[in-house]
Amino acid sequence: MMPVMCTGCRLLPSALLLFLLCLSTALGFPAKAADQAGQSNSLAQLSSDIEREQRGIDELEQRLDGASGITKVAIDSRRLRERMNLLEMRLNFLGMVAAEKAAGTATEEILQRASGVFDAQLKTIDTTVQILAKQIVLPDEKQSPAETAATYSRIFQRIDQVNRVYEIDIETIDLGEQLGLQVATLRDELKRSLRDRAENGSVFLELAISDLAALRASIAAVPDDAESRARLKVVSAHIGNLAAEITRILGMMKSLEMDTTQYQNQLLLATGQITADIFQFDVFTNLFLGWGETLWNQVIDKGPGLIFNLVLLLVIVLVFYKLAGVAQRLTERGLDKAQVQLSLLLKRMTVSIVRNTVLLVGVLIALSQIGISLGPVLAGMGLVGFVIGFALQDTLSNFAAGMLILVYRPFDVDDIIEAGGVTGKVSAMSLVNTTFLTFDNQTIIVPNGKIWGDVIKNVTAQTMRRIDLVFGIAYGDDIEKAEKIMAEVVAAHPAVLAEPETMIRLHELGDSSVNFVVRPWVNKDDYWETYWALTRAMKLRFDKEGISIPFPQRDVHLFQETTD
Repeated sequence: MMPVMCTGCRLLPSALLLFLLCLSTALGFPAKAADQAGQSNSLAQLSSDIEREQRGIDELEQRLDGASGITKVAIDSRRLRERMNLLEMRLNFLGMVAAEKAAGTATEEILQRASGVFDAQLKTIDTTVQILAKQIVLPDEKQSPAETAATYSRIFQRIDQVNRVYEIDIETIDLGEQLGLQVATLRDELKRSLRDRAENGSVFLELAISDLAALRASIAAVPDDAESRARLKVVSAHIGNLAAEITRILGMMKSLEMDTTQYQNQLLLATGQITADIFQFDVFTNLFLGWGETLWNQVIDKGPGLIFNLVLLLVIVLVFYKLAGVAQRLTERGLDKAQVQLSLLLKRMTVSIVRNTVLLVGVLIALSQIGISLGPVLAGMGLVGFVIGFALQDTLSNFAAGMLILVYRPFDVDDIIEAGGVTGKVSAMSLVNTTFLTFDNQTIIVPNGKIWGDVIKNVTAQTMRRIDLVFGIAYGDDIEKAEKIMAEVVAAHPAVLAEPETMIRLHELGDSSVNFVVRPWVNKDDYWETYWALTRAMKLRFDKEGISIPFPQRDVHLFQETTD
């Protein structure tokens, strides 16, 4: 019995060990240990990559000392690119160590290595900024616009790299703080550096805006100067790039909780771009106070002269307003006394053009007297007219049709016409459309282009109109008696004119009746009343004289077919 029990006692620790091993596997302890091992391996690999990158940079710097010409430029460019890669790699390393420290898994050895990487990172940042600063060379004033644009392009490429270095510096200091390193002094130095960069950018932006104003003045004086126009484009692009770079610097300043109000105001005034920053109370207040101060200074310095010019402007406009009224009355009298017959619409339009032309001349003279150059104003009016004309092609087509209607006068106001698919009385007309009033009192507006491009039938253009009547009598009635009756009825109506003579003719032998045409002439205003009166009188007289107006009839003959 003892040996058996001893054997069981010897086997118990092994079983317990196996149970604990399975339990630890189920709880994930080996997986966590594996993750920690993988993290350590990643840090070790990244640390090795950083050392290898540093050795490569050192070799490039040694080669750079003995190089010259294009070889030196190529090596220098490669060195700068490798430095930027080294900064990014170190930043990743510090981020991984900070994550381990926050999770409580960072060893003392890893933290010490991170401290060394942090110090090396700061030194590389300083030297990289110095290298980039040496490569930023402003363009020579003697350079052509194309050369200047190319130089600015290279400058802003370097400035973008400098901004990225500063962004890495901010992230490095934040990670250093997470690692428990002393970064207060470093953060203060970074703030001073960013403030200096914002100040320098502000000065360059003011100079660029001054150059832009000078070039615009030069172009206004000599519009055909191609070189000035080219430089204007270069300076405009330069201002846009400066504003973008300053905006990026201000973003970094905000991340450090620095005040950027002054620079936001300048950016808004320089570029005219309204961003979300203007809605900040301090930005809006400073901007409003700056505008108010500028306006007050202008009122004090130029107030008397401005008031005098304003009074002069009002006097000149008032005088020409009176002259426009006089010109309107003289034009109306001249057109009324003119021997040439003009349509009412053409008279109205002529009077309106004369009046508005006098007013326009007065406004232009007033503007010239207060110091406004008329050349750009007229050029701007011409450009606006071209744009409006291009956008309103259909309207201009109607306008041209209206002008042709005025010149050829196919109808006038109060005429009854049939045109553009509409029949009615012309109640009004403009250079763009014509307004009809139909006989059932509907108002219809038709574009002049549709009227001029279609057949125009003017019913009231002539003073006299012929009435066309048709009367039928039975085949058994007396034709001569019927003709005499029709002549008496027509002659008895007072509106029928003696000249031209009324025509009464037997027109056709119809299926059921013998048809006569009766065509008297009347004044155009008596047309419909006479038409209706003659039709009624003729029916009454035919009934009285026994002349019948037959109904349509048809004879049907039936034939019976017999079969043997």
